[in-house]
Amino acid sequence: MKTLLSFPRSENPTLDTRAVFKRIRSAFTHDDRGSAIAETAVSMPIILLVMTGIFSFSVALHQKLALAEAVSAGGRVLAVERGDTDPCQKATDAIYAAAPTLNKSNLKISYTLDGVAVGSNVTSCANTPNMTAGRTATIVASYPTAVSIYGKSFGSLSLQTQISEAIQ
Repeated sequence: MKTLLSFPRSENPTLDTRAVFKRIRSAFTHDDRGSAIAETAVSMPIILLVMTGIFSFSVALHQKLALAEAVSAGGRVLAVERGDTDPCQKATDAIYAAAPTLNKSNLKISYTLDGVAVGSNVTSCANTPNMTAGRTATIVASYPTAVSIYGKSFGSLSLQTQISEAIQ
């Protein structure tokens, strides 16, 4: 008589340890072939939307930084042009030169010399008596921009910066 242990593995599948482990493993694991492409298809539009938002916001941030740098350059020019016949025009030219990426027609510049406003959206202050050494000159500039993602506009923004310099 043959005992249970004397059967070859192929005749007694309950003793085949590889088959037992295979059954146990298949009970606890799932076939995950193709899941990576499905996860990519679900997450890629969200990632692209976020990246596009970051790019759109960075354009507005670049414009803000360009405006601040240009007004700073214009303030330095205005501070040292006390004896010039039209210091505001030289400062405006310096602002335009320092911000080549900004549209000049959209750039609004205002000057205040020694507490007296020269005017709104002016580029000239010829023969002004307010350019006194030791007093302050202030430049305020604004620039319109809009943030939009895939044609959806999130509103129009007005970027604004100002600088006050001591007149030399």
